[in-house]
Amino acid sequence: MIRVLELTTTTAPGGGPRQVYDLARRLPRSEFEVTVAGPRDGPFFERFRALGLTAVEVPTGGPGPGALLATVRLIRKLGIEVVHTHGKGAGLHGRLAARWTGVAAVHTFHGIHYESYRRPLQPLYLGLERRLARWTHTVIHVSPTQAAEARRLGLAGSDPSVTVINGVDLDEQDRRVAASPLSRAGLGLGADWAVLGTVARFDPVKRLDALVDALQFLNRRDVALLLVGDGPEATRLRRRVAATGLGARVVFAGWLDDPARVSPALDLYVAASLKEGLPLAVLEAMGAGLAVVATDVPGHRDVVAVGETGLLVPPGDARALARGIGALLDDPERRARMGRAGRARVAREFALQPMVAKTAEIYRAAAASSLR
Repeated sequence: MIRVLELTTTTAPGGGPRQVYDLARRLPRSEFEVTVAGPRDGPFFERFRALGLTAVEVPTGGPGPGALLATVRLIRKLGIEVVHTHGKGAGLHGRLAARWTGVAAVHTFHGIHYESYRRPLQPLYLGLERRLARWTHTVIHVSPTQAAEARRLGLAGSDPSVTVINGVDLDEQDRRVAASPLSRAGLGLGADWAVLGTVARFDPVKRLDALVDALQFLNRRDVALLLVGDGPEATRLRRRVAATGLGARVVFAGWLDDPARVSPALDLYVAASLKEGLPLAVLEAMGAGLAVVATDVPGHRDVVAVGETGLLVPPGDARALARGIGALLDDPERRARMGRAGRARVAREFALQPMVAKTAEIYRAAAASSLR
């Protein structure tokens, strides 16, 4: 039995906690014993416990040595052999704790976000990540474009990094959507509106304000925007919507359980991020048969086949975003064709089981190395 500690920076909705959840419920329990640790700041904490897992509260995003010491104690108490970290805070505390205790560390980058630091701090952060990478058995990237950026920045570590593509289970998604779809009326959307939708943490890197601006530039009263999620940008975003006078045509749905259930209410999926790792929300939208208009950035480039499953537009350009949205709204046949092609692409290239199987191989190799 290989004992694995999944250490997360947050248990709020997002790519890292979602990947941990998928791994924890799909790894064979006859071979892997999974414990999850992280802050109790979101719904995934209880979801981990509902799977029958041990979920331990560790404030991995906080300052000070508390998280490091708690992680060291947890590793020793449970006989952990592999520590798999997700996110910056967990990546720091978890890999230091793994080195302290002599067990193998695996780290997944869910996007390489260093640009938000002030310019003098960026080289310090990248230098720290390079050092941590040298102490990591395997560095995992969730998309080829992210892996290429890591090589450019020197974050691959002493051994070659590995790309493990994120995936979704379309059969399971179809069952959830069919069992409890969310209607337009239930979401406060007009029956005759064309509805754009996005699912995201309200964070500056997601540039949700650009979606609001694009809706304004469209200047069409029959188009609405559904924003699913929440986060630190929520108050500022609501003020921006109020200032534009868009009113009821921008609907804030908050975090929803199984947000893919909104797909029947949407005509088009939109994403304005400045950077992604590999966006599961876009994969779910494509899997639901929706065409996508997204920004031409890492992560989106790996998912959206331009002209086949959707369109990519320059990041930060709300007018270009509006033009792309308008072009597809005005061509329902093309939009439907892209939606069918997107679902086929997800089924073919972004299935969940290969992600689980490849990660299991990494855990086996990491556990073997910690025994030597």
